[in-house]
Amino acid sequence: MDIQSIELGMLFLILFTAPVAYAVMGKSRRKKASLKNIKEKAATHQINLKEIDLFSNAFIGIDEEHAQLVYGHLESLDKKMHILNLKNYSVELLEKRKKDKSIERIALVFKSPKETHQFDLYLEEEDTETSAVEQLELAQKWQAKLS
Repeated sequence: MDIQSIELGMLFLILFTAPVAYAVMGKSRRKKASLKNIKEKAATHQINLKEIDLFSNAFIGIDEEHAQLVYGHLESLDKKMHILNLKNYSVELLEKRKKDKSIERIALVFKSPKETHQFDLYLEEEDTETSAVEQLELAQKWQAKLS
């Protein structure tokens, strides 16, 4: 009777943990594929990305040797990848809060004398799976790195 209980317990353990393990492995596989696609797309522009961060469905990366910043959204990666020469831009952190102090928007703003680019890292209406605090920390990290 004890062996049957152990076997039944093991069966239930496998049945309940297998889907979770499959989901985690699938997410890891998709992340690796996305990183590879970003690096390949950047390489077509002679950019060697040393550091890349993925979040939600967006990415940001830097080629420190050539002072090039690359950012964009994963679903439009084939169509458009933003490339900025960091020598021409200053970086500011945009943090917009509501009256109740909750974060509504987080963005990095790249300014040059001629133009301005804004890269949204968090929008409350769109980012239901992402933590605003985590995105704020990520934005602060990139602002410090690029300043």
